[in-house]
Amino acid sequence: MASLSINAVKQIVASFINGPHFDKVLNKLQLVSAIPGKMVCEMKVEEEHTNRGGTLHGGLTATLVDFVSTTALINTERGAPGVSVDMNITYLSSAKIGDEILITAQILKQGRTLAFATVDITNKATGKLIAQGRQTKHLGN
Repeated sequence: MASLSINAVKQIVASFINGPHFDKVLNKLQLVSAIPGKMVCEMKVEEEHTNRGGTLHGGLTATLVDFVSTTALINTERGAPGVSVDMNITYLSSAKIGDEILITAQILKQGRTLAFATVDITNKATGKLIAQGRQTKHLGN
């Protein structure tokens, strides 16, 4: 499978976040750019995205890492989303209601059966790193 056009990637993102499953929690996520193996999205943090302390919920942060890295993986020559086998997130600072965040996923390596991705979540206005995630995906045989 060849890499996809930006419109095709937008359609893939929309099909996930507008569906009936868990990914709909990302319905405010907007695609900024997509090239093979790299994807950038943005989202304004709203109350529905926060914990009781009023900051971006850690579980939603993990979902962003998973979703954006998986979509970046789909937009590669192989075109397979894979299945998560490992995910690590380091939380470095907070994002509050009203903050705009950038989510940048990069596929580091794709082998025969495994793919490795990194995701940076940053404050759009300041560039401050909010969280950094790494994910390993099993691609099958």
